Amino acid sequence: LIIVLIVYVSTFGVETDKFNNQIKKRILQTNQNLDLDLKKIKLILDPFNFKIYAKTVGAKIFFSKRPLELEYIRSQVSLNSIIKNKISSSSIQVASKSILLNDLIKFIRATNNKPELFILEKIVKKGHIILDIKLNIDDNGKIKSDYEIKGTIKDASINFLNQANFKNLNFNFNLKKDNYSLNELKFNTE
Repeated sequence: LIIVLIVYVSTFGVETDKFNNQIKKRILQTNQNLDLDLKKIKLILDPFNFKIYAKTVGAKIFFSKRPLELEYIRSQVSLNSIIKNKISSSSIQVASKSILLNDLIKFIRATNNKPELFILEKIVKKGHIILDIKLNIDDNGKIKSDYEIKGTIKDASINFLNQANFKNLNFNFNLKKDNYSLNELKFNTE
């Protein structure tokens, strides 16, 4: 019976929402202004690598009540960390839906209110962004420096103090530590 259960959970997984409150509490411990609206989480066991893979689709993340809609959140959790009651994820992937560029800037400003973000918010007039973020977390809960952020910006409009206007700005980007790549850059300017 145990072998059949392990094979079933390893092959098909289990969908549950029982961990949502625990995840939200853990998120609130890191930052009181952060909140999640999670749907059911699908858990798949990997008995050979002693890991559990978790995935939720259609989640929303809120910071100071500013929502961002996500396509999915995918994570790996070590079974050893669950047994030790110190859940730390080794890998997290987040993919967003199409987000208004100004909404993302306001969201980031709510988490980190730097002057350059205020200026960016003022010069970006419109546009959409789609993000795909991959993070690895160490045992202390810190983000490792091997992160990767890929994305696409579509139909953006930037106005630099009424001096330089860029319209229909479209490009793909790939950000890694000390390596920033832009490609398929297209725009109109006066």
